[in-house]
Amino acid sequence: MTVPTTPPHPAAAVAADAAFANADALDDLATQVGIEVPALLRALVAAGATFYGPDWPGQWRTLCLTQPPAFISCEDFEWMDAQERADAAQEWLHAAAQGGRRFLPFAQNGAGDAYCLTLGVNALPHTVAPVALVPHDDDEAMVLHASFDDFAAAMLLQSMADLSHQMDEFSLEEAVTQTRLDVACTSALMLADSAERLQAMAGQAPQQQSVQDGPRARPRDVWALISPQQLAQELERLPDAQAAPLRFSVVPRWELRSAPAQEVNAPTAVQSPAAPTWQSLAADPATRRQAIRAYQAEFGGDLPTAKAAVDALNPLSR
Repeated sequence: MTVPTTPPHPAAAVAADAAFANADALDDLATQVGIEVPALLRALVAAGATFYGPDWPGQWRTLCLTQPPAFISCEDFEWMDAQERADAAQEWLHAAAQGGRRFLPFAQNGAGDAYCLTLGVNALPHTVAPVALVPHDDDEAMVLHASFDDFAAAMLLQSMADLSHQMDEFSLEEAVTQTRLDVACTSALMLADSAERLQAMAGQAPQQQSVQDGPRARPRDVWALISPQQLAQELERLPDAQAAPLRFSVVPRWELRSAPAQEVNAPTAVQSPAAPTWQSLAADPATRRQAIRAYQAEFGGDLPTAKAAVDALNPLSR
């Protein structure tokens, strides 16, 4: 089966006024919290690609195979609408409650954990915000990728590397169709070189692969469009691939009350548990990678800049 052509995202059939209203609401929330909306995220929202629509409950299966929202082939991922984003920012993910750290939520998983753009209190203006997954019921969150573009590429790659989560509801042929359509339509809004690579991989024939979910997990056989080796190689191409995952402290949702609207972007009215600073991590060569990720989470910037800052603080960490 060949990869579908790459027209504007099919979900753009959603009424234009609703899509633009959703994009405007995202812009307003981003201005309020002080995080710039990445071009790709705004393009997806403005295209209607993050909107499930009123027909979704009764026609979700058909829509998945014909007009899929972006990342529909990805496991345990659901876009937030404008109200859900505002509620999360107002009730939970606001700087007043999170030690000055800022958040722009945009999606969630089935448990209610939030995918967010996030910046530390010392981040400079126009800093590219990394993407983090913030649990709703735990006090530790994790930075996943250095930018939304990297996050989007990784999501599609991981989807192509394991089709098994789709096959509870779809046949293999349908799972392949859905994944290829998702990759084609979503990557059409990405940079050309990324789009071409992703679409080429999506065109590969499905094969059974042996995958392992963790170092001590039992291997399992899955249908996939790319091999585990190809997935690892492609993830290594992302700018932050050499750095270990960064975790930072948060106050869980259930511990918080809604803050007044004027305090959503307040500095530090409530302090979250202290997380290690990039300077303290850089002092120990054993935590150099964590220091690099911590620097990127706080200040943004590319990997070479973060490495230079860490190594300048502790030359022995090189």
